[in-house]
Amino acid sequence: MQDSTQQLFSAAGYWLRVSGASLYREDEQAVMILYGYIYNADFNTGPAFWLELLQQTTPTLTHELNRLDGAYNLVLFNKADGRCSVFTDRLGGQRLYYHQNNTELWLSTEFSVIADLLPTKNFDTNGVMETLHFRWLTGTDTAVKNVKKMPHAAVMQLSLSHSPVTIMRFGLLPAKVKQTSKSMAEHVEHVQQLIADNIVASITPGDKIAVLLSGGVDSAVLLAICCYLQLDVVAITPVHEHHDNPELETAKAFAREMGVEHRVIPIQNADITQLFSEVVQQLASAPRSHSALSLQLLVKQLSGEFNKVLYGEGADTLFGSRAVKRFGNRYNKHRAVRKVLNWLPGVNTVIPLLPIGTKVKALVNFDTNTAIAEEIALTLSEDIYSSLANTLTLQPKTLLQQFNTDVALLDGFDANVRMLKQSLFSTDVVNHFYELYTLASAAKIQLVSPFACWPVMSYAAQLPDALYFGEQFVKPVLRALGEKFYTAELMYLPKFGFPVPHKYWLSEPLKPLTQQAAEFFNVPNSWLDNAEMAWTLAGLYLLAKQWHISPLPLMKHVAGAVRN
Repeated sequence: MQDSTQQLFSAAGYWLRVSGASLYREDEQAVMILYGYIYNADFNTGPAFWLELLQQTTPTLTHELNRLDGAYNLVLFNKADGRCSVFTDRLGGQRLYYHQNNTELWLSTEFSVIADLLPTKNFDTNGVMETLHFRWLTGTDTAVKNVKKMPHAAVMQLSLSHSPVTIMRFGLLPAKVKQTSKSMAEHVEHVQQLIADNIVASITPGDKIAVLLSGGVDSAVLLAICCYLQLDVVAITPVHEHHDNPELETAKAFAREMGVEHRVIPIQNADITQLFSEVVQQLASAPRSHSALSLQLLVKQLSGEFNKVLYGEGADTLFGSRAVKRFGNRYNKHRAVRKVLNWLPGVNTVIPLLPIGTKVKALVNFDTNTAIAEEIALTLSEDIYSSLANTLTLQPKTLLQQFNTDVALLDGFDANVRMLKQSLFSTDVVNHFYELYTLASAAKIQLVSPFACWPVMSYAAQLPDALYFGEQFVKPVLRALGEKFYTAELMYLPKFGFPVPHKYWLSEPLKPLTQQAAEFFNVPNSWLDNAEMAWTLAGLYLLAKQWHISPLPLMKHVAGAVRN
């Protein structure tokens, strides 16, 4: 093993610069460079192994990549032909940035390393466009022009003649196959064992482990399994000033029933502006998750005492999501209405003329691609949408092409639901991983996400609909698993995710920052009434200040616009 701050390789007439790698291996055939960390004890660090793997069939390569856990990017340099391949992180926890010019291609997991190469920095129109329209960035653009990012869960081929080419994607939720029926108890036991196996594989003796305990089902299950494994863990829960965490008492009850130390860490309003600034600097973008500020303070508090944090992200999408259930219900109603209306001659011409309500028309015209785009869109007012510059528009089809999905034909309920799950995983889940992995890494903490290990993901994908959607409550399998350890009633209390008082923050501690942002971008103060826009503008403004970037025109006819 050789520590690599910066490595330089010649490849077919150009130079490849690799900065900040954590593991470097070289043999007669190739050089292998690893960023980040991989938990698998049997991870093969031999360059020849990966060179040979690239020649194997897609299923073989996919299987080997799917099973890797951690936060990593792997670069393989072939000495024989000068080709460079990159295997990116399945969960997107670690992001790999790159920059190309006529003679060099630079790679780094640190945005600042790439941005420092540019003599001048400007906003990237596509990157800003995604930032303003959608909660999660899914393409290769960043907010800064000429700083690109690799897609997650991909095998890439690099050269100077063109942008990196995606050879294949992996990490996709598999389609359902016919299974022998299992009882709820059997599913519970199997899921518990898979999660426990991943936790055991991800820790080493001497690790100091914290569990982020929100008060919801997912984190409670992780805490219970840690205690079942007799691990010495500490539960961590934030509490926000001027905000009554609706799940705090539930979190306390979970910790109390498990008999573990429970630390409730206060998030003070006086810290919010500084936390927001730190998060923007580390993520190189406006934080897409409001909870990122809380998580930033948590990992700073845990740094030095803990080196591993268990995190329950991904469980909703895999085991039972209210968004997916809502989508499934709409899809079934759409099919039912369409089935009736299809008896009408010239149905598509007749429908607009029918005296039916807006909701019924929406069901008739329901479209999976549009529904998916709406699921991750920011909730902006119509006034803002209509006044955005023409260069800042994005069609749903363009957006969907960036997702990590493989559903070619949206035929039937299973295919449509699987498409939504894959889309949510490659946007919402992956970007949550990116934000917390990045913040934790800066605090010298490694994140463990047992729900998102491949054995759990592939098993969850095969659950029958009744054990995914449930009846009154989603996630019936995880709730039943939780009932093995906790008072049953705790599993069925109202759940609120990970609520933070971001609207209060915008109206109080972050208000001066948002006003400066509106002035910088020359947009009306009325835009700040929209929480999503105010939050995003503040992040872009801080990014501009850090890198000395001039404002990008955000409104139509900026020259004639009057701020109010």
